[in-house]
Amino acid sequence: MGFLNSTLLWSGLAAAGVAVPIVIHLLYRKHRRQTDWAAMELLRRALVVRSGQVKFEDYLILFLRCLALLLIAAALLRPTLHSHSVQWLGEKRVGIVVAIDASYSMNHGEFSRFERAIGKAKEVLETAQPGEPVTLVLMSNHPQILLRAAAYDPTVFDDLLDEQKAATPYRLSLERNLEQLEQLIAELKAPARECYLITDGQELDWGKLSNDSQATLTRLTNKASVFMVPVEAGGENNLSLTELTYVSGPLQRAGVVRFLAVVRNEGPNLTKGGNVEFYVGKDMITRHAVGPLEPGQARGVSFITSFETTGDVRLRAHLAKDELIEDNDRYAVVNIRPSISVLCVDDKQPSDGAESRTGAYYAVRAIRLLDRDADGPLHVDQVSAADMSLQDLSNYDVILMANVAEVAPEMIERIKRFVRGGGGLILFLGDQVKAKLYNEGFGSGAEGLLPAKLGKVLSVGEGEGGWSLAPIRSQHSLAEIVKRLGKSRTDTARFFKVMQVTPAPDSQTILTIAQPNAPLLLSRDVGDGSVLMFTTSADRAWNELAIHPLYTLLIKQAITNMTSRPNARQVIVGESVELAVRGRKVGDRIQVTDPQGLATDLKVTQSGKRSVCAIETDQVGVYEVAGDKDEALTVAVNVDPAESNVRVVDAAALADKLEPLGVRVVLQADALADAIEEGRQGRELASFLLVCGLVVFVLQGLLAKYFTSRMSRPETDVAASLQMSRVSAARRS
Repeated sequence: MGFLNSTLLWSGLAAAGVAVPIVIHLLYRKHRRQTDWAAMELLRRALVVRSGQVKFEDYLILFLRCLALLLIAAALLRPTLHSHSVQWLGEKRVGIVVAIDASYSMNHGEFSRFERAIGKAKEVLETAQPGEPVTLVLMSNHPQILLRAAAYDPTVFDDLLDEQKAATPYRLSLERNLEQLEQLIAELKAPARECYLITDGQELDWGKLSNDSQATLTRLTNKASVFMVPVEAGGENNLSLTELTYVSGPLQRAGVVRFLAVVRNEGPNLTKGGNVEFYVGKDMITRHAVGPLEPGQARGVSFITSFETTGDVRLRAHLAKDELIEDNDRYAVVNIRPSISVLCVDDKQPSDGAESRTGAYYAVRAIRLLDRDADGPLHVDQVSAADMSLQDLSNYDVILMANVAEVAPEMIERIKRFVRGGGGLILFLGDQVKAKLYNEGFGSGAEGLLPAKLGKVLSVGEGEGGWSLAPIRSQHSLAEIVKRLGKSRTDTARFFKVMQVTPAPDSQTILTIAQPNAPLLLSRDVGDGSVLMFTTSADRAWNELAIHPLYTLLIKQAITNMTSRPNARQVIVGESVELAVRGRKVGDRIQVTDPQGLATDLKVTQSGKRSVCAIETDQVGVYEVAGDKDEALTVAVNVDPAESNVRVVDAAALADKLEPLGVRVVLQADALADAIEEGRQGRELASFLLVCGLVVFVLQGLLAKYFTSRMSRPETDVAASLQMSRVSAARRS
C-alpha cells in the first residue's frame, strides 16, 4: 500500500474531520437544561429503557458519520495497491517516463538507431491510457524534457515524436541523465510508475557502469519499475575524425604551415580507410587517402598549406561519408598575423661589446634568422633590463627575458598586465636569476605568472658529459618538434645546469632532463596570454642547446604558439566558451553568428578583469563574434570524439549486468507490449473510497431521518417529549 499525496498532511486533516461529529456529540450531551418538576421522579424509571435505545442509535449514526469522513479523507490521500491479487479493486493507472537516448551515436546507420528508438517509444506509449501522466525525455549531455508529467493524448504524443528527426550532436552523460530521471519519476502522481530507457546500449556508457550510476539505478528501481529497451544496432562499423590540429610552421602571410587530421577506426572490422579532404575557408586544398585501418587503429594525415590573407581563417577536414556522418567533419580556426614584434631583454652592459655572446644573443640571432627581410612579418628589438621600463609593451607581442637578475615591482605589474591581456612571455633562467626574488615578485600561485616555483641549481658531476633530454611524453606542439627530430639528433643537445623547480598545478611540463628527472621547459596559460619557461640559460653558460638546430625551431614555434594560439579555440559542442572582446564595455550588445549563418545579439559581460562574450555552443561548426574595428573572433566547435565508438553491449550481457540492480532488460525476442503488461501493477483506490464515503454519508443521513421520525410520535409524558426533541436536534446537526 502506498499514498500519492502527503500522508502527514491529509492524515491530520482526516483526524480533524473525524473529530468534528464526536465533538458535536459531546457538546450536545453537556448542553442540558435543569427543569425542577415534582412528578419527574415518578417518570424516571420509564425513561431508562427508552434512553438506552437512543444511545445505541446515536452511537451508530456517530460511527457512520466518522466513517464517511474517514473514507473521504483516505480518498484524498490517493492510496494505491501494488498487487495482482485484487484486480477488481480500484482503478488501474500508471505514470510513465520514456527516456530516449539522443546522443549522436544514435544516428548510426542508414535506418538510424534513433529512428528505431522513436518506434520503440511509440510502442511503449500505446500501453498508456488517455489522461495518464507521461514524461518524454531526450537523453544526452544536455537532457531535454519534451513533455513533463503531461496527460497522455495519443495524437499529441505521436506528433511530437514524429518531429524528432535525428539525435543531438552531444554525447551521452549517463550519470547526469539518471539523476534527472530520478526527479522526474518522483513527480508522477500515479499508483504505478514506470521508466523506460530506450538506448543502443553503447559500450562507452553501459560497458562499465560507474558506482554513481549503479547507485542511482538502484534508487530508481525502488521508486518505479525500470525497463531498458535496447534498439537494434544494425552494424558497428565507423570511421571518425578525432583531431584537426596545428603542428608547425609560421602562422604568417606566405608561411608554410603543417596541420594534422587523425582518423580512427571505431568499428570491429578492418576498413579501407577512405579519403580525407582538407579545406581552407570554402576551398578544398587537397585530398589524401587514409589507407587500411585495423579495429581501434588511428592514423594521422598531414596537410601543408600557406595563407595569403591575415586574420582568423577557418579550416575543415572532411572524411568520406560512412554510416555515421556526425564525426566525419572536424573544424579548426587559426589566426594569421600580419606581423609579430618581439622584445628581448637581458642584463648585458654596453661595455660588453658587440661580440659578447651571453644573455639573449643566441635567441636574438635565432629570431633574426627567421626575419631576414627587413619588411618581413617578424621583428625583434633587444634592450637591457635597465632600459626595459622605457619600452611601451603594447607595441610587442612577445617578451623574451634571458637571465635577468632583478625586475622592479612596477615593471613586474606591467608584465603581468601584458600577459593577461594576451601577450606572451618567454623566460630563460641563469646564474643571475635569484629564485627568491622571482618567486616573490612574479609568483607561481593563482595570481602569479611563473609555471613553477624556483629552487636550487642542479649541476652535472665532474667528468660527466652533460645531461640529455628524457623521452617525450607531452602532446604539446613544442614536444612534437623534438619527437620529429629523433633521439639521435636531440641527444647532442647537452645540458650542464638547470634550476630545480616545482611545477604549478595548472602548468604543463613539456620537456624534461633525463638523469635528474628535472623539468626543462614548462608552459602556463595566464588570462588571455601564456608563459613559457626554460629552466636553463639562453646562452651556452649552462648548455649546448643554444648552438643546436633545435634551439631555433623551439624559439620559432614558441613565438607562433603565443601569438596565434592555434589549438586554443576548439571546444566540444555543448560547452560554454568566453571570447575576450577588446574595445567593448560591459553591457554592450555584440553580434554572434552561428554555423548556420543565423546572427543573434548577446550582451558583453565581465569575467575577471576582461570583457567577454559568453557563447553557448549547440551546433557543430564555426561561431563568429564581431570584434573591435570590424575584426571577427571565431571559435571552432566539434563533436566529442569519445561518442564515435558505436560498438554496443549484447542485450543478454546487459540483462546479466542490470537485473541485479532491479532493471529489466527487454530482449528482442520479447514482445514489448506483452512484457509491459505482464510487469505492470498498481491500482488507485481514491474513486472506490470516495464512492464508499458518499454511500456511508447517505446511509447515515437516512438512518438519522428514520430514527428521528420514530421519535416524533406523540408522547404521553412531557419529560420524554423534551428528551426526544433534544436528541432529534442533535441528530439533525
